[in-house]
Amino acid sequence: MTNFVPLESLLTTSRAAKRVVSVRENKQLTWKNWLAKVAAWQTAFSSRDERVWALYHSDSQELSCILFALWSLNKIVCLPGSKQPALVEQLTLEVDAFVGEFDHTMTIQPSGQPGSLIKNTLNLDAPLLQVHTSGSTGKPEVVPKTLRQLSREILHLHELWGQTLNQALVLSTVSHQHIYGLLFRVLWPLAEGWCFNASICEYLEEITQHNTNNLPILLVSSPTHLGRIPQYVNHYSIPHIQNIFSSGAPLSKKDSLLAQQFFNVKVKEVYGSTETGGIVWREQVDDIDASWQPMPNVEIKIGDNGCLAVRSEHLPNSEQWFQTADRVRMSNHSSFTLLGRADRIVKVEGKRVSLNEIENWLLQLQEIETVRLVVLERQRIEIGAVVVLSASARTTLNKLGKRAFNQQLNTHLIQRFERPLLPRRWRYQQQLPTNSQGKVQQQKLLDLFMVPSSTRPQHTQQTISKRPRLPTELTCKKKRGDDWQLTLYVQEDLLFFDGHFDKTPILPGVVQIHWAEHFARRLFTVKGQFIRLEAIKFQQVIPAGHQVILNISYHSEKQKINFSYHSDSGQHSSGRIVFGGSY
Repeated sequence: MTNFVPLESLLTTSRAAKRVVSVRENKQLTWKNWLAKVAAWQTAFSSRDERVWALYHSDSQELSCILFALWSLNKIVCLPGSKQPALVEQLTLEVDAFVGEFDHTMTIQPSGQPGSLIKNTLNLDAPLLQVHTSGSTGKPEVVPKTLRQLSREILHLHELWGQTLNQALVLSTVSHQHIYGLLFRVLWPLAEGWCFNASICEYLEEITQHNTNNLPILLVSSPTHLGRIPQYVNHYSIPHIQNIFSSGAPLSKKDSLLAQQFFNVKVKEVYGSTETGGIVWREQVDDIDASWQPMPNVEIKIGDNGCLAVRSEHLPNSEQWFQTADRVRMSNHSSFTLLGRADRIVKVEGKRVSLNEIENWLLQLQEIETVRLVVLERQRIEIGAVVVLSASARTTLNKLGKRAFNQQLNTHLIQRFERPLLPRRWRYQQQLPTNSQGKVQQQKLLDLFMVPSSTRPQHTQQTISKRPRLPTELTCKKKRGDDWQLTLYVQEDLLFFDGHFDKTPILPGVVQIHWAEHFARRLFTVKGQFIRLEAIKFQQVIPAGHQVILNISYHSEKQKINFSYHSDSGQHSSGRIVFGGSY
């Protein structure tokens, strides 16, 4: 028997007071306390006249309480995908007030006085949610959602996968500021009565440190993470995972099967959009490419433009067909294969972005006469920029050098776009390649990013084996007891910087863990093999050419290594490695 409650009835339902709603660093939030937090926010908002509120918060616990407090008062929640300065400035023209983790004078805090919970059924038909998304015209768009749309989609998730689980722990590597993360990481667990983790798992290896209390785990992830499973993590240390969900972009068959082998469970891919909600799902199998299957009460067909058309209860009007920009090939009347987008909306690192919008932002600069972006399908999806500069800007480029000039352009773009969405390849040309009709030639743009075989670095097994895998050790001294401190120089020619990332190389988190274990085994008599990670935190990146301090200690009785990396820039990372068995 499940504990499923429709979204609109959550504040009026009766649940066990001690049922755990969420955990944060192993501290539990019960149903009773969750309702009390909602009531505190209701009290704070009740005295405010503002109707439309921008909400950004990294903590799913806090976000869920704010969300339901606002909805219970029939106020509209605007959910931006980030809090980049330019986006916040734009929001000031669209919303009445701010709440959450904005650096903004209009934010508010919950009431310190305990209030009585306003128990009411939420308004299903008012568009009480606004989600920001990238528009095909080059301007960000706001997609309104009614709670009826959200409630029906959650019911369909329950019908597909929720009916057999009375209890679960939901862990996530994706943000709840986007519709997929909001549904799967926050709203669906609340409706089912499952427990969700308040913090995001930035790295897949972080899931090894959670105390699951023997609950089955639902992992809400994306191709960005499932396509980069760290081989360093011992799969025996991974807690039992009941289901893995992936969305944001199609997951390659290879990565899906590798994830299935690693976690011993098939990945359930869900495909849709902010506008449509979930449309279809699939599970990959060995012998053939799996086709996409419609979710409950979703109808699909090919529209007049050769793109997918959808009719479902996840849309504002469940009777009308919605035309997408996804090109498809139908396998039969109810399944299809994706062929790509017909517009200039792309997914990079699981995040949706408009190439037109990035181009428009670059064209705000006087230095740029024209620009065209392309998608580079390499080991990972990247954006390349072909730029025609003004005469004065070409002089600046020659003076500063390409790397410094690229950084100037990215400094402008970071005001609006998150770092994974910035162009990673830049080409500066006298003019864009065009045909006799004056149209820009896409293939010639792509050719500019092709490296001739004669100049491409030949990384043979012999040259790779000579590349350093460890940092340069500058000092190593014992502080006290079993505490040691090492000064390390992270040289730029390390093997691990290949592809991570080409323009601004950063040290992968898994390598930092590997180094901590390496030096611990050299300095201490560490027994046993790697079992799991605990309290792992990555605060800021370690770039190539950086000097860092590694503090490391070993507790032989507990078979644990404590480590931390810091520098003049502050704390970079810290955590514990637990060992067991024989080595």
